[in-house]
Amino acid sequence: MAYKILVVDDEVDLELLVKQHFRRKIRANELSFVFAHNGKLALEKLAEEKDIDVMMSDINMPEMDGLVLLDNVIEKYPLLRSVIVSAYGDMKNLRTAMNNGAYDFVTKPIDFDDLEKTLLKTITEVQALKESQKVKDQLVSVRKELEIGREIQKSFLPTTIPQAAGWEFAAHFQPAKEVAGDFYDIFPISDGKKMCFILGDVCGKGVGSALFMTLVRSLLHAFAGINDKIENMTLATVQMAHDYITTIHEEANMFATLFFGVLDLETGEVSYINGGHCSPLILSQSGEFKELEPTGPVLGMFPSNDFEVGYAKIEHGDLLFIYTDGATDCTNQALELYSEERLLEFSKINKGLSASGFLDALMVELTSFMNGWDQFDDITLMTIKR
Repeated sequence: MAYKILVVDDEVDLELLVKQHFRRKIRANELSFVFAHNGKLALEKLAEEKDIDVMMSDINMPEMDGLVLLDNVIEKYPLLRSVIVSAYGDMKNLRTAMNNGAYDFVTKPIDFDDLEKTLLKTITEVQALKESQKVKDQLVSVRKELEIGREIQKSFLPTTIPQAAGWEFAAHFQPAKEVAGDFYDIFPISDGKKMCFILGDVCGKGVGSALFMTLVRSLLHAFAGINDKIENMTLATVQMAHDYITTIHEEANMFATLFFGVLDLETGEVSYINGGHCSPLILSQSGEFKELEPTGPVLGMFPSNDFEVGYAKIEHGDLLFIYTDGATDCTNQALELYSEERLLEFSKINKGLSASGFLDALMVELTSFMNGWDQFDDITLMTIKR
């Protein structure tokens, strides 16, 4: 494809000279030229022909000179590059043109070999600009798609946290990027007598993890509804989700760590499966704490019947705290991890706070620790206070 050059000069003989010198490149479809004899006609050409790459313009012309033309072109055609032509020694106008955005210049009388080198160098600059603009447009498009994905993903997470008499439930979700692999859910079952709560972390980053997150969350929610009335609903729900993923989506090679719990709102008893997830903490007012350690493999990795149900009880005043490793693995400028030790110490000190107060205080703590350092991983937190 030929690069198109607009030549603006009131000397009519120049058109013939240009066509003669560049005849081989014109025949080879490497270059094409269009001509205008003053600035006004040049603007008309630019409006008519949208694919002009380079403008070569004389300074001294009737109707509209080259400097005024340059001022009219520079902002309206950001990918166009201009080469200014002026009399030898006219440094004042050449300096003005270069300061106003001209890419290069040649002097009269024109040395056509020098002009050819100048035009080819200018075309190389235009090529780089177009490629840069193409990449920029692609990035803008990707960012728009990610923003759409983020909004869709948000719609899969609870818009409000359900509450129950005598209990407080709270959650905090802070993705590291536009889309996230973490997920959580809280919803009542058994006619409001129990509360199901889920927190998980999909392997990897980016759109693939976000899509897998929506699959896992949707399966767990759906199967919890199907198994609501059966005695071993905790095990059945997780097992069904795991079997579905390993059977239907095994080729995806994706998995998620998962904490799936069912809380009896009357007794405070919790049945749960911890599938390779960070161990949640039950913090009592006396200062004692219990870790709910893994009871089975990660979800979706290999076919498995190794899930076991764990049991715990939340007493009056206790706080159950569940989190993803984005909290413990966040770093500061010294590349120190926040760590499980720091998190446990914070939890012991702040166990008396409300469910939401605990999360607010922890996010202040983590933000202070990172001190402006980039968040590398999604941070998802959940608390249940009796």
